[in-house]
Amino acid sequence: MKSSRIDLLSKKDSIEKMTPEHRPQQDLKADVKRWLKARGLDYKWLAEKCFVSEVTVYNWMAKKRIPEVKEHIIRSLMAELPVALPSVKVETESRVILQLPSDVQAALERKALDNKMTLTDFLASKINEIARENHSTVT
Repeated sequence: MKSSRIDLLSKKDSIEKMTPEHRPQQDLKADVKRWLKARGLDYKWLAEKCFVSEVTVYNWMAKKRIPEVKEHIIRSLMAELPVALPSVKVETESRVILQLPSDVQAALERKALDNKMTLTDFLASKINEIARENHSTVT
């Protein structure tokens, strides 16, 4: 059974090496991908809202720069349809790495999508629930 690795914190190394003018686009693209996934939307839907082809959206997300006018449309859509993400209070930065069999990861991803969340956000919310349960039993 193949095992995969999930890193619950984003890798800042590659982002820090980018030039400042490319960083906002990369951040936006990552945010758009997470937002679409959490809302249960796809590139086809986004393409229709931006009046472009689905292939164009794939190209934007992969390598091409999102034109300023289209970026404005996307940011407006994200503001109109926000995603309520779980609140995770982190006092010191920590990294959690899970080594999961691929079937377990797939099951967790399905549960996350059912809850309109990314896998990272879903796992963070479950960790918060466990922490709250343990805290309430101690106090």
